Amino acid sequence: MEGLVDAVIKWEKEHWVPYPWRVDRTPYKVLVAEVLLQRTTRKAVSRVYNSFLIKFPDISSIYRASPQELELVLKPIGLYKQRATRLKEIAKAIVGVFGGTIPCDYESLNGIYGIGPYIAGAVLSFGCGKKAPVADSNVMRLLGRAFGVKGYRGAIKFLWGIVPESGHEFFNYGLVDLGAYVCTYREPKCSECPLRPYCKYYASSTASRAR
Repeated sequence: MEGLVDAVIKWEKEHWVPYPWRVDRTPYKVLVAEVLLQRTTRKAVSRVYNSFLIKFPDISSIYRASPQELELVLKPIGLYKQRATRLKEIAKAIVGVFGGTIPCDYESLNGIYGIGPYIAGAVLSFGCGKKAPVADSNVMRLLGRAFGVKGYRGAIKFLWGIVPESGHEFFNYGLVDLGAYVCTYREPKCSECPLRPYCKYYASSTASRAR
């Protein structure tokens, strides 16, 4: 799998987009970004991300804020009541259980209501600098097509086996971006994908065209 890992990292470095939550990373900033990014676009989140961090610079500031204060900043990206409630629940757990410090271990993060395995992996890999799997719906689709991986548990188990110790950030970003922009739901752009040599879907579709 070493060649696969290197191919994904190389592709990501060539297609890297310096979103603010990818450039200046801390566990808190990654956590906020991932909550905001769910069910909306990166472009939309870019419009409110910096202003949110100015208003709420740490998890304790979210804990102290009223839901209405959070909603006001989040309103431009929609689902603002749900996002505000989720952030408040996460902040309550982190302040109450961990003294306001976001934990950098998988079990603790995954056990916090409102976080779950995807955000736990993102915070660990991107914010804490620790190897961890990051599997959203796009990554799961890519793994299913390329390697026949089934279900979320299957994806997590598979990723724990291939995510590298060194370069895991670019590898995880690469899988997320490949799933979002190349291995798309309706028309995968196989000719642009660095995983072609390893991909069952590509091999099957190529064989079908040759018949």
